[in-house]
Amino acid sequence: MNRAVGLAFLIGLVLLSDLAVVTVHVLNDHTSLVTAKGGSSRSSSVDTGTKVVPGAGQEFVTGDVDHVTAENAQVQPLMAPFTVTAVERGVGRVTIEKALMGDRRVTITWDSGTPLPISGSGGLDLGATHVEVDKDGPVFSLDGAVRAFLPGSYTLGTSVAVGTGGLATPRDGVQFTADQQTTLQSKGNVVVHLDARKLDLLGPGKVTMSGKLKVQYPDRTVNATAVSFADGPYRVTVDPGANGLKLDSTLQGPVDVS
Repeated sequence: MNRAVGLAFLIGLVLLSDLAVVTVHVLNDHTSLVTAKGGSSRSSSVDTGTKVVPGAGQEFVTGDVDHVTAENAQVQPLMAPFTVTAVERGVGRVTIEKALMGDRRVTITWDSGTPLPISGSGGLDLGATHVEVDKDGPVFSLDGAVRAFLPGSYTLGTSVAVGTGGLATPRDGVQFTADQQTTLQSKGNVVVHLDARKLDLLGPGKVTMSGKLKVQYPDRTVNATAVSFADGPYRVTVDPGANGLKLDSTLQGPVDVS
């Protein structure tokens, strides 16, 4: 992960943590709500517990979600095994640089004629990437930035070309070792599609969501079927359950709601 992305990630976490926490103490019918920022309001609530509301300029978006798209999302590394595919067969291309085979560094290329299964003891650090999530699971884009392999041993389970110095030889699957120098880069709409699972996404970036949603502002809550977040820090958690995908998110900045 480069230094600029790392800084943006930390700024996002700081902003998202700036929430107003309201603690309700049951004293009588005129219970006082005391906020973490020192303000107070009056309430006749007799409920106990702690209620968290958005801070200034924030929104909480929750509910049953059909589809989420997140740009520049920070995610956990993709741990092997996983399979790389191209949205359009034969158009995508993957290049793995500085892989170790024996005592030499090699370049491995894949032309997306067939899916590329990757197994082994490590994983792929995506850094910040484009992610789409629906009931069938998350889809991670590999295009754009250089992705780093975690150190470990790997097996590629389909035909690739292996070469040094511009000369490449077709191989029907290979094994290689990755260290801190081994990277992957793709073009042509190359993705990894995983089965449905709980997923935490952190930005800054753009986010869109659709489903049966509730948008909570500091002073009100509204229902929505679509939410569009233009750009800024965010935290989005998507969790599959028996009745579909559950969404829990915090956005720092203005949203469009419909």
